[in-house]
Amino acid sequence: MSAGPSEGGEAPAAAFSAAFAPRWAGGWTLARWLFTLAALDTHVARVASVRDALAAPGLVLSSGPSRIADHVLLGAPGAWALWGAGLVGLIGLGAGGRTARPGLILWFVSHAALLVALGLNVRAPERLMVFVAITLLFGPLHERGLTQKARSPAPRWFLLVCFGALYGSTGWMKLLEEPAWWTGEALRYDLVDRHHAGGALAAWLSGQPALCRVVSWGTMAFEAGFPLLIGVGALTPWLLSVGVVMHLTIGMLMDVGPLGTVALSMYPVLLDPDAARRLYERARIAWVRRR
Repeated sequence: MSAGPSEGGEAPAAAFSAAFAPRWAGGWTLARWLFTLAALDTHVARVASVRDALAAPGLVLSSGPSRIADHVLLGAPGAWALWGAGLVGLIGLGAGGRTARPGLILWFVSHAALLVALGLNVRAPERLMVFVAITLLFGPLHERGLTQKARSPAPRWFLLVCFGALYGSTGWMKLLEEPAWWTGEALRYDLVDRHHAGGALAAWLSGQPALCRVVSWGTMAFEAGFPLLIGVGALTPWLLSVGVVMHLTIGMLMDVGPLGTVALSMYPVLLDPDAARRLYERARIAWVRRR
């Protein structure tokens, strides 16, 4: 006998309900702390930009894509006020509880306003910070004791889409449109680029064609495969471990801004909740035994 209309619709409905059933939410707490540190690092580094670009009332170094600075000049006092507000917001975000969500919003407004006022390019790190901030805004970042709670995975699914698009588009572009990544030449050039690289280790690696080729292949495999594999729960610890190694290595060899720290700050949420809970329990038990 064939299944009736009601029976035929039960399977998709059950699968949908299972996909959005509450999952362990402990990873959100660690992600909030890590993102606060990443944003704080960027925020403190911006002090030099505020001084250089806005200290002279009659000098505008760049008006940026918005062109707002053609009509409204923020000036040093206003910029320092925004910077201070952003710092207060990050303190509130890091503290958690009732101050977490207002703190995130306050920092985000300050971050966006300073980007516009300073005429800075909205690069990949800044775009990623926007997506992460939106995800945190709708996540359970304000709740205490999340290691003992289960919450909706909807914000995590949004984050999976964002990171899948970020890594996937980069990886497939290299695979299909940039043959220099197949030979390793692109990486060799990036390692000695005067704008974002340098140092003895980067220079040495640039002089190793075979090693650069292997690293290039590994990078493309991780980025292109990320959107295909991140949804497989059992593979997420291994996949994200490769991502940690990649971002830490890039951080040692190049200066790409806060891209790596912001990306890594969300790894506790990208990790499959069941795998994350098992890791948390192991760490907690090990900590208790040591004490």
